[in-house]
Amino acid sequence: MVSLRTTRALLLGADESLASLLADVLGDLGIALFLDAGDAARPDLVLAHVERGEAILPVLTHARDCAAAAPVVVLLPFADERLVSRALCQGARACFALGRPLDELRALLRSHFPLLETPHG
Repeated sequence: MVSLRTTRALLLGADESLASLLADVLGDLGIALFLDAGDAARPDLVLAHVERGEAILPVLTHARDCAAAAPVVVLLPFADERLVSRALCQGARACFALGRPLDELRALLRSHFPLLETPHG
């Protein structure tokens, strides 16, 4: 018998409005969003909000401290190839610019985490 467990995502560095928006988007994919590492209990992925390029390494280090084995998706304030390249070189699995359509975030998560359920199609 297959055991179904809700996919858990830990969100780091985001304000309340971003957390609320992401909770809705992730909920559509069957992902539970947590804002506290203690509540996430071994998250399956980490979403790390980065506001400035120089914050990428400290944020990724914090993400690894909270969830060593979980892949990290860096949330950037805007699309900037230098920031994306820096984040990927420093260990992020993927990046998403917050100004992009949320359907692109859904597609990114599905492509990097193919086991995600998509209850709404």
